[in-house]
Amino acid sequence: MAWHDRIPADAISKYPQLRSLTKAEGEKYLQDRRAAWTSYERMKVDQRFSQVAHLKPLRSRRVRYGSDLRSAEERRLRRQLKHRHGWRGFPWEHPCRWYERSAQFTADLQEFARALAVRWQLDRRELDRRELGRRELDHLLMEALDALDWPERSGGVEKIASYLNSYPFLLKGAIDSALERHDDMLDDESCPRCWGLRDDDAPHRVYVAHYHGLGLYKVGVTTMGSDRRLVVHESAGATIVDTFTTANYQDALRLERAVLDIVSDWRTSNPLVSGGGEVWKDEARLIRLADFVERGMK
Repeated sequence: MAWHDRIPADAISKYPQLRSLTKAEGEKYLQDRRAAWTSYERMKVDQRFSQVAHLKPLRSRRVRYGSDLRSAEERRLRRQLKHRHGWRGFPWEHPCRWYERSAQFTADLQEFARALAVRWQLDRRELDRRELGRRELDHLLMEALDALDWPERSGGVEKIASYLNSYPFLLKGAIDSALERHDDMLDDESCPRCWGLRDDDAPHRVYVAHYHGLGLYKVGVTTMGSDRRLVVHESAGATIVDTFTTANYQDALRLERAVLDIVSDWRTSNPLVSGGGEVWKDEARLIRLADFVERGMK
């Protein structure tokens, strides 16, 4: 049954944008709209969720296991800039200066900046469903401004504000603070994205993959903002049978170790599996990771 069938038909008729949202986003939209007291507040709710819907990739593009569709759109735009124009992304220099660029390159950069700005705004607001840590969010904002040729050209903050249907003076303090923190990270080489480091404070996922043909289960950890490891397992013939989101990297490691401890009698290794030292025979079946955590990982 489609999730829309569990939303009143009159709500879908009245708010067509519900069809472009996931189940959780649709329920949050209705909840926020009911809680709004004034027409101005309701308008801001409509604008915010219209931004969410606008950033979704094409329906034919599969996004795996509930990961935020905005992160998939970010990756799509990065690939587009790389393949069309040879841009490797921030902090690398652009292939040519702003006054030498084609109209297509400028338009693609603006689309990319808009996607990053909206993701930055939504992720920092919705802490209960965030995908990134603060350090990654600071980088994301710097990258959005860089795509707009800031600070070589003025108006970067104003452009970000227009993407977010906000006023520059409401965002300037948050943007200035984020840029100051990012400058500090550049000085001590601690920016997760600039220097290829893991953001330990960002949410992470623990996943369980089932290699049916090999008779094995595999547990692993990945960030919320990337499905790369999940895709690697799927391309090798596995099915991702369970995931659980933790608040940070250390919590994810603790859960992974607890899973491996409880299946220690069935542990084995297999060179055909990526990370093949963290596998066990599938005759031992785990309960759901969420239930496992609720029971105190016993």
